[in-house]
Amino acid sequence: MPNKNGYKFIVVVTLLFMVPFLLLARHFFSGVKALQRNDTLNYLELRTRAGAGIISGVLNLNYSLSRSPGAPSVSGAAELKRELGRRVKENPFIYSELALLSASGSELARFSAEKNLKIPVEYGKSPMFSEAKASTAPAGAVEYGTYTPPALVLVEPVPGSGSKPQFYVAGRLSLAYLGEVVRLMGRNSSGNLGLVDGGGQIIADSKSMSILKPGLKAPPQVLRMLSDCAAQEYDNLSGQVRLNGRAYLVSVSNVGGSKWWMYEIVNADSLRAGRSFSWARRVFFSGICIIIILGVMSYFLALQWVGKGPGTV
Repeated sequence: MPNKNGYKFIVVVTLLFMVPFLLLARHFFSGVKALQRNDTLNYLELRTRAGAGIISGVLNLNYSLSRSPGAPSVSGAAELKRELGRRVKENPFIYSELALLSASGSELARFSAEKNLKIPVEYGKSPMFSEAKASTAPAGAVEYGTYTPPALVLVEPVPGSGSKPQFYVAGRLSLAYLGEVVRLMGRNSSGNLGLVDGGGQIIADSKSMSILKPGLKAPPQVLRMLSDCAAQEYDNLSGQVRLNGRAYLVSVSNVGGSKWWMYEIVNADSLRAGRSFSWARRVFFSGICIIIILGVMSYFLALQWVGKGPGTV
């Protein structure tokens, strides 16, 4: 068994090996953490881009008046009225209200899924109608109610034979179904996945914060990323954002054909250790055990090769 000086020798040798090992291990763990962060960002970008594609498809299929079944073959006012009435009757959960407007904005017909609307929308005097008339393209805005799901107030010109449309279709379309789609996509999110409008207000999110506070603004980290996208004209962007001393991983993707954005945000400090991190820990503790064994072996080898002389251990 080693004497007192022998134990000192083992400790000193072990420390000589341990110090450079710990320095290298620090860089090693930093590299593994950076790889994990990059992998998470790539995963978030994949999710938001796929989610934006799904939302774009849902909007084109269920929330575009001009692309609804039967729309291309309908041209006269009487036919348009019958078509609008049919849509409200068949799908009242989305089409809360539809109206037919003339080229000047006067209301020709209105069909509502609810019998008594507390605040009817004057579509002909709305900014959406002015924008649709000026651009001859669909124009809309999200309406946030205190006790009702968000709704899309939409005005679309009806394509006609002339250069200028003779009629406009307007309506209030419930976004409750769209919100369920978003919450379903974010069910397995490690943070929060959501959909925001062009003004940065949350339409729907996986944590249902938009239900508790209608019209809630997106987190500052998401708004900062959206600002960077607008400045650089990017359709999607992901990266790390620091706020109040904490790091967050954020990814945003534009919903095609709209000013809406899908986002997902994750607290970087709460990331679960993956396989690579577990493997790095095993390598670290294995290295410490090997260094301790080398320190003990160095003592016995020193006894064998140097021998016990005066002043030796």
